[in-house]
Amino acid sequence: MEFLEPDPVLLAFIGFRQTVYLEGLVVLAALRAVVARGACRRLALAALAVAAAAVAVKLAALLPGAPLVEAAGWVRTAGGGMAVPLAASAPLLAAGIAPGRRWAWLDWAHLLWLAALLGLWGYAQWG
Repeated sequence: MEFLEPDPVLLAFIGFRQTVYLEGLVVLAALRAVVARGACRRLALAALAVAAAAVAVKLAALLPGAPLVEAAGWVRTAGGGMAVPLAASAPLLAAGIAPGRRWAWLDWAHLLWLAALLGLWGYAQWG
């Protein structure tokens, strides 16, 4: 790697966090909300609301006039860029142990999704 050439893992982390993670979490949370019951469904809906709101704010910032540019900036940078993805993942993690859970493979898919994010973040921070 030459001077001023970015690390490919850092580029992968930024791309994954900014463009893929929350959108994938919306899909997982929506599936969980459809098949779960009771407390598990409520937690999945909370995760869905946080992730969908973050995606909507990011997309609204792309519109002409961009009324939500400041909000989109906060969504992208809060807590080093990790606050919103982790806040959206927390209820879905809790839904994995809540009563009314179905389709255990969704928990494994979410854990792998979260592990990819945390692994890339850890490498970007300390690698």
